[in-house]
Amino acid sequence: MSIEVRASADGFAGEVLGADLARDADFPPVHGALIEFGVIVVRDQRLSPETQIAFSRRFGPLMGRRPSASDNVLLTGFPEITLLSNRRENGVYIGNADAGRYWHSDMSFEEEPNLGTVVYALEVPPVGGDTVFADLEAAYETLSEATKQRIAGKRAAHTFAKHYHEIMAKGSTRPPLSAAQLAGLKETWHPIVRTHPESGRKVLFVNPGHTVRVEGMTEPDSQTLLESLFAHSLRSERLYRHEWRVGDVVIWDNRRVMHRAETYDMDRYTRHLHRTSIHGDRPY
Repeated sequence: MSIEVRASADGFAGEVLGADLARDADFPPVHGALIEFGVIVVRDQRLSPETQIAFSRRFGPLMGRRPSASDNVLLTGFPEITLLSNRRENGVYIGNADAGRYWHSDMSFEEEPNLGTVVYALEVPPVGGDTVFADLEAAYETLSEATKQRIAGKRAAHTFAKHYHEIMAKGSTRPPLSAAQLAGLKETWHPIVRTHPESGRKVLFVNPGHTVRVEGMTEPDSQTLLESLFAHSLRSERLYRHEWRVGDVVIWDNRRVMHRAETYDMDRYTRHLHRTSIHGDRPY
């Protein structure tokens, strides 16, 4: 069966038809589609943990356990896979039950942030639990020339601590971090405008969840600038909403997009996903 790539009808993402992610020969068109669209959907897959790991590694080395992670959210026997799940065993969640319910780019607080994320859906709620993506390449392209000049060459600080303290104050279901993990939540500085290493295009590289301030600016001026960039990035014409189906594999390029997971009724429904994370390079 030939592979077809088509743009989604309701956003900037792409859908790859006819691909089997277990086949090595199907990887080049899938990879090309990711660079073209930033988010791609491959439906009706049946991936074992071994197959998901092998497919994800075709993009690059996988990221292991991070300072912001807990051991008990990893798939038993497969530490490369994080469980995004509200399933319980002995009354305890087996995964991150409320992960990602804020706008962020995965692990932008790392020195070498996540290149991309691969998520495979095994069980999804009939209502809610969508994932929404924002295209930061288009966001940069549509900035005014004055704003582009204002942010050219500037850096911003990223840290997981911002989001962590916010969600814990709201009563998150995730296990609290240890003292050693909290100590590891440092700030990392990245360019506000990065160059995508594969496409060569410029991308706005800030997000509300992890970006806290702009280098060389007062706190009020920094926050005003960041809030304006966030608002510009989240305009509806630059969003794609993914409604999950069992068997979906969604792959997104964290060098180009940010995303947010939507809520759902966790008492009535189950949402169980397998996530792998691909190691990237230092933004420039």
